[in-house]
Amino acid sequence: GNMCMFMGYDSQLTIVEPVLRSVHDRSPTTIHAHSGYYGAGICTVFFTFASIVSPWALGLLGSKNTLLFGSLMFTLHIASFQYVHFIPYYLTSATIGIGYAMFYSGHGAYITEHSTRKTIERNSALTWALATSCMIVGGVVIALTAQTPEASGDILNATFVSNGTIPVESHRSFRQYTDIELRLMYGAFLAVCFVANLIFAFIPTRCVTNSIAPSNKPERVGFVEQLKKIYDTFFDKRALELTPLFCLIGLSTGWWVSIYPASLVFTKALSGNVYLPAMYLMVFGTGEILMGTIISVASKHIKNFAQLPSLIIGALLFLTNMVLALLATPGPATHSPTDESSILIEPSIPIALINALLLGMSDNSFNTSRTVICALVIPDHIAQVYSMSKFYQSLAESILFFVAPFMSMSMYFGLITSTCLLSLVFYARVVIKLRAAERSIHNENSRKLTF
Repeated sequence: GNMCMFMGYDSQLTIVEPVLRSVHDRSPTTIHAHSGYYGAGICTVFFTFASIVSPWALGLLGSKNTLLFGSLMFTLHIASFQYVHFIPYYLTSATIGIGYAMFYSGHGAYITEHSTRKTIERNSALTWALATSCMIVGGVVIALTAQTPEASGDILNATFVSNGTIPVESHRSFRQYTDIELRLMYGAFLAVCFVANLIFAFIPTRCVTNSIAPSNKPERVGFVEQLKKIYDTFFDKRALELTPLFCLIGLSTGWWVSIYPASLVFTKALSGNVYLPAMYLMVFGTGEILMGTIISVASKHIKNFAQLPSLIIGALLFLTNMVLALLATPGPATHSPTDESSILIEPSIPIALINALLLGMSDNSFNTSRTVICALVIPDHIAQVYSMSKFYQSLAESILFFVAPFMSMSMYFGLITSTCLLSLVFYARVVIKLRAAERSIHNENSRKLTF
């Protein structure tokens, strides 16, 4: 279900900025040039505040119905691309933000209901890898619906003449997406979203034996009481020390899902390859699956591997990506079409695909480490900790998208790398305290058994 749902939304996010830029080039009054970034920003703003109340909704609906509601909101947004206009686009960007928050609350609850302390690390890694394997299928869809520059050029020239809107060459995107491409591509994404809805409608609900979730039955907790729980969690020192990690995931997600792939399309040296966005998605998805498999296997042999070790590996991979991107990406390419040269390394397809692999592997590491620690740090407030993690993630991501039209490559490098290093320090502190608490409980139980 995750794989089908995210195949539509996450796959299109990697190209939505250049896609809507193409629509703007043909019809400037239909949608803004940077609507891809602004729509993603609106989504994450609504996600931010919906995350505060989503645990309350989870208590009313249960994990299964919460997942289904979120999936339906994704479907509605993808459907809006059949006829692009700024009104339905921005409206559904807001509703998908609410659906996103609901989905992730249900997702976190469903994983804990179907996991024990021994299986939570493996299940988290596998679930995330399967969900993001959608990128491979999404890449195939984009490749199959792509049109050659010659074919799309003929269609677009006719469109510009009929509309009387010929964009200034310096502002026009080098890679243009035609209306036919959009409807074919988003039609395929929409069909897969319907499959996701069916899967979530029929998934089982019964908990596994020794589940780490307190209950899988809907709990009708009062709204005020739920807000109090969230308030207590937001100011719990254990959860606060994880805030840098939550912000890092927001910044890194915005980077890999939209900003970096958009820079590939906006770089003139790479724009001639219409299949590069598809290849980026497929390699990214491969990286997710590869790291998910590594963590799952390693977790069976190395205790707590999916916590700090996973995060350290992910951070090293991500920092390598940021260095390569800084050296091989023209400064303005993160927000506008450009023919400028990069700092040191000539932009090339191999560098872009290496970065895609690094980003896929690091994303799985970050999210697995986050999922595991959220389930363990405050066991009686699991839903609230997940809510808090998504609040800060979406807050950081929304800010990033709204300032994206004004940020250069070097700005991203400074911002995200510093957040990554800070996250490592504070995550290590939380893990050390968690180990100390576990040892204390173990020693206390041993003394009781002795007496």
